[in-house]
Amino acid sequence: MTTLDIAAPTAVPRAAVYDRVSKDKRGDARSVGQQEAENRAVCAAAGWAVEAVYTDNDRSASRFATKDRPDWQRLSAELEAGSYEVLVLWEPSRGSRDLVVWATLLAVCRARGVLIHITSHNRTYDPREAREWRTLAEDGVDSGYESEKTSARITRSVAMNAAKGRPHGKLLYGYRRTYDPASGAMVAQVPDEATAPVVREAARRVLAGETPNAVARDYNRRGVAAPRGSERGWDLTQVRRLLVNPGYAGKRVHRGEVVADAGWPALIDPADHAALVAKLTDPRRRTQHDSAVRHLLSGILRCGVCGSTVRVQKQRGAYQAYMCVNGFHTARKMAWVDEYVEAVIIERLSRPDVAELLASGDSDDADVLTARREVAELRARLDGFYDAAAAGDVTPAALARIEATLTPRIAAAEQRSYPRRVSPVVAQLAGDHAAEVWAELPITAKREVITTLMDVRLLKGRTGVRTFDPSLVEITWRG
Repeated sequence: MTTLDIAAPTAVPRAAVYDRVSKDKRGDARSVGQQEAENRAVCAAAGWAVEAVYTDNDRSASRFATKDRPDWQRLSAELEAGSYEVLVLWEPSRGSRDLVVWATLLAVCRARGVLIHITSHNRTYDPREAREWRTLAEDGVDSGYESEKTSARITRSVAMNAAKGRPHGKLLYGYRRTYDPASGAMVAQVPDEATAPVVREAARRVLAGETPNAVARDYNRRGVAAPRGSERGWDLTQVRRLLVNPGYAGKRVHRGEVVADAGWPALIDPADHAALVAKLTDPRRRTQHDSAVRHLLSGILRCGVCGSTVRVQKQRGAYQAYMCVNGFHTARKMAWVDEYVEAVIIERLSRPDVAELLASGDSDDADVLTARREVAELRARLDGFYDAAAAGDVTPAALARIEATLTPRIAAAEQRSYPRRVSPVVAQLAGDHAAEVWAELPITAKREVITTLMDVRLLKGRTGVRTFDPSLVEITWRG
């Protein structure tokens, strides 16, 4: 019986061909197709049997690469296993521009006795020979150096473009880019007619008091396309990330910092964007538990005595009521209040003079700016008291009294800080068809209409009265 010696050299050397380009250019001499053709021709002329061809197309081999090279990894494992006697490359940089990776390849080939043929050199190297190993090692240094220079040049170029406010990288949702038909160079980044209104609507609704989660659910219900065609649609994280992105306020960001005014138009007013960032990055905000809005006026209706937000509470008899939970100043059956507010809105939007109500206000008017300053000052004062309480300088009881005083003032100032703008939903309602349109709106859209058009307060009524008195629902029209 003859025993096969697997370590013995084969009669015909087994060759592995590896082809790679960072970006395939059809017809170019260095495309993977051309590399393979010339590498195979070399093998045929030398009498090597091509056992396998490994190809990584559109893959960088520098240390800055962001994509794996699956065929390179398979080839490396086969060389380590001693599967080939010859490795054929178009040029050293096709193997790697990372000096560490290239040095590892040379070490493996030297240990396994694998020859390396470089087609562009028209030469076969034996890494076991010191001079030939040095030549290949120096080629690796040169390739690595070119890669480092290219990276440094690109980094400088990106930084310079950022300082000039030019766009770079992925296109922001809400915009599109125009290009020169002759050169193909980008000319400008401009608002996209289809998606820019989606960004503006989300900003307006969150400023008016809606949650990102509510906006996301409404967008999914309406079939609004999510950024980058996400199959999952919208969620609260997408809405939040979109609204705090400085790019939508016309700011250029580089490495996480605003470095310049952008060279494209803002979709969100800078002052509105600042208010959104403050609102959505507040550490006290429970973004992970952003729950569905179930009630028409929860978080909108305020107590006419203390100004605090009125909450929904379940009462005896299994009905729900709007109740001031700060001082229990007032309470009314929820169904009565909702029905009255809806009737007032429908009546007002059905009137002939509705155009006066929809007159657009200026988001930068004095009242809005004053309210925003007041919000910032009151929040700073409250934060100062929190710090003092943490240091033991303010007792918990005193802090509770301070919160009870400042929190309603902050909430009231926030309401005044929202710009008075016409909502597309409100415009859709205006006219003698208001009742029919209102009946079909989701609750998130109804709440948008209410916060856009009015302030609603629940006044204190007489004790023991169990009938509804509309005069106890105080409605103040905005604008």
